Formats: sequence, C-alpha cells, structure tokens
Amino acid sequence: MFRIPLWHRIPLRVQGLIFNSLPLIAVLITAAFAYFSNLQRERAELSLNRHFEMVENLVDIHTALLSAEAGQRGYLLTHDSTLLQPAIAARNVVQQKLTRVRTLMESIPKESRRVEKLARLDAVQVQVNGELDSLSSLSTTNATPADVSTQILKNQPLLESAGQQLTDLRANEQRLLSKRIDEIRSVRQRDYLLIFLSVFVGLVSRAVALYFFHRRVVRRVRQLTENVRSLRDGASLVHEPSDHADDIGELERELARASEFLSERRISS
Repeated sequence: MFRIPLWHRIPLRVQGLIFNSLPLIAVLITAAFAYFSNLQRERAELSLNRHFEMVENLVDIHTALLSAEAGQRGYLLTHDSTLLQPAIAARNVVQQKLTRVRTLMESIPKESRRVEKLARLDAVQVQVNGELDSLSSLSTTNATPADVSTQILKNQPLLESAGQQLTDLRANEQRLLSKRIDEIRSVRQRDYLLIFLSVFVGLVSRAVALYFFHRRVVRRVRQLTENVRSLRDGASLVHEPSDHADDIGELERELARASEFLSERRISS
C-alpha cells in the first residue's frame, strides 16, 4: 500500500522519463557488454594466432631434423654426398624457427605461463642443438659411410629425445589452440544471447511504456473528457479524481472542486 501512493506522488513527466529511458539503458548495457566481449575476443584471437604459429614452427623444426637424418641415411645407401646437405640447411632453418618460437613465447602476457614455456623451450633447444652439432659434424665430404653409420646409431637416442620433447611441446600448444577456439566460440554465443536479451528488454520496456502511456495519460484524459461533458450537462462527475500528484491529477481535482462549486451555486440559487 505504500509503493502505490509513493509512485503516484512522482510527477508524470518524471514517470515518462523513467519508462522511456528503459530502452536507452538496455542499449547502454548492451554496448558495455559488447565492448568488453570485443576485448576478450581480441585477446583470445591474439592467443589463438600465437599458438597456431608456434605449432607451425615446432612442426617445421621436427621436420627439418627428420629430413637431415633421412639425408644421412640416404648417404649410407647411395654414397651421394649431396644428401648430407639437409643437415647443413637444417641448422639455419631450425635456429630461425626456434628464435621465432622464443619471440612468441616472450609475448605471452601471463608471467608464470611465459616462464614455464621458456624453460621448456630451453630444454628443447639444448637437445636440438646437440642433434644439429652431431649431424653437422658428419655433413662433409670427408665423412665415410662407416663414420656416418656409427654416428647415426649414437645419435638415435638424442634424436628421439629431441623429437619427443618437440612433440610434447607441440601437443601442449595444440591443446591450448583448441581451448582458445572454444573460448572464441563461447564469446560469440554470449554475444548472440546478449543481442537477444537486449532486443527482448527493449521490446518489453517499450510495451511497458505504451501501457503506462495508455493507463496514465490516454485513459485519464478520456475520463476527464467524460467528466467535462457531465459537468456541462449539469450532472455530477462520472469519475472521482485520483490521488496522483501529476498535472493530470491536479486537473482532475480542480475539476472536482469546480463541480462542487457549481453544485453549491445551484443549491443556493
């Protein structure tokens, strides 16, 4: 019983501003959520590109090492010294790729994750450099097939260890890549839901505003018109004045006082 009189004491113009501002509030809230969603999606896309590029570079490193070893094995079968050239080329390719991976890891915003990944990359780089040194030492025309065969057997555990570390590091980046894709999908779904909610709130608020306008303005003006006609015909008012403190309510009460005044004059005359 307290809220209704309190609401009735609010001026009509203020009530109209409240109802008409609801769609604007919905738009502003939607804009704020859209802004933060765009920031989150931008961070996720940057992380996605970083993980994708790291996976590509790690695959290239592993491929270069395998190509160098395959060249040496081919040399054992064919005694063609040109097959040793992939081992020489692998050093430049691998170093470039490792440098790029390190640069990407250094751009990770979260410090704990950045330090962890760089530590893993350091361990991988030690293994890879050791394998490259072994391959490069045999990539000369003075190396005999027996030397190459012995060194390949000696380096096999080192190559497998380096390959396994590269595989583990690549698998971890692929998992993070999938996670970032899921995050972007989640943000997109949330944006769609937010758009639906904003449209729903806008429609509901407009419906409430129309109902308010009809009930608080159109209906009461119609009642005033009926009261004026009744007053003109010399009859009593059809509708009692309301307790609203707005302009229409004041007009209703003035009309009631005018009706009382005219009734008193008729009685006195």
